[in-house]
Amino acid sequence: MDGIAVIKNKTHIFILLLFLSLTFYPQKKTSVTVNPYSETDKIIDKNESTFTSLISIANFIDTTFKKEQDKCRAIYYWITKNISYAPELMFTYKTVNKRNQLVKDVFDNKTAVCIGYATLFDTLCKLSHLTSYVIEGSTKQSFLPAVIGHAWNGVKINNTWQIIDATWGSGYLKSNRFIRKLNNDYFFADPEKIINTHFPIDPIWQMQMYPITLYQFHTSAPSTIKSQWWYQDSINDFLKLSEIDKITNVARRLNEFGTSSEVTSNYYNYLKSKEGEYYTKKLNVAGTQFNHATEEYNAYINFKNKQFTPQRTDAEIAKIMPSITEILNNTKAEVKTIPVDFNENSASFIQSLNKQITELSSKVETETTFIKKYLATKKNRRKELFYTKIYTVYGVPVK
Repeated sequence: MDGIAVIKNKTHIFILLLFLSLTFYPQKKTSVTVNPYSETDKIIDKNESTFTSLISIANFIDTTFKKEQDKCRAIYYWITKNISYAPELMFTYKTVNKRNQLVKDVFDNKTAVCIGYATLFDTLCKLSHLTSYVIEGSTKQSFLPAVIGHAWNGVKINNTWQIIDATWGSGYLKSNRFIRKLNNDYFFADPEKIINTHFPIDPIWQMQMYPITLYQFHTSAPSTIKSQWWYQDSINDFLKLSEIDKITNVARRLNEFGTSSEVTSNYYNYLKSKEGEYYTKKLNVAGTQFNHATEEYNAYINFKNKQFTPQRTDAEIAKIMPSITEILNNTKAEVKTIPVDFNENSASFIQSLNKQITELSSKVETETTFIKKYLATKKNRRKELFYTKIYTVYGVPVK
């Protein structure tokens, strides 16, 4: 996924692809403005020769700058000054690269595509005690109708979420060659402006009171949302969720906003597959727990059919059913956390498992009553409780 500026020449548009495609936008001439962060930039210029690692950069930034916006600016400035956009990586970069390895490669080689810029920015923010997030989405330009994969960042400054795009802020491509040129438009970018070119897959990262759909992004149509989104609070709440709840949360929003495009459809399917993997693992855990309870119960039945021989102490016998009950309760609790219809087979499996849990729980209650009676009976009369009946084991293992 990626994006970098591309100069539109009089006779040519230089089109590059990354995975499916790459972002394009023309470098616009802008009037000279005063850089409000010049002092921060100068401090980085003066000291960057001492930066030998990510830790050294983060430690310097964290101890030198007290204000969050200055820390963030220092990170943005160092990245846009030192990391070069590498078009050749667009055809070789693998999305499965581990985060730590990706960040190391970007720092060592000083080259990246958008996910490298965004992940490096996110890493330095976290090392400098700033809250940040890698935003995945699409980009477009008015003269190019296609929607292109890209990654950028959200960062929390003084309890307010801001938008950063270090890739587009670092320069542009001309004749397939990277030209470094700091662009401050993508440092604390205006959500109302950047939504014209940047579309987050998760609408919460539009940071708009009235977010738009991908169709509206394509057509530059206004939002049809009637009630305001308090996105600052929503983002804060979202980041407190567990990983699986984040996946479910994003998938729900995507479903609400529509998944008709290839970009959103692919991402929605990816989220649902991750959700399915997670709940399948939980269901397997529940099945394993139930099988363990069944094994323990059947071992008890064999023990009972031998009239509780070899001999165990009363204390040991008293613990048998509570132990099985605890396993069954844990199994029931696990099953309750699993959506019944997370895949096409889950509903019938969960229904069957719940039925078996109920059946075994009933048998355990019966045996709990028997054991209580057994322990309350004088030892010389206990054998009479077994009669000559042979008790049967329960069921077959859950697969």
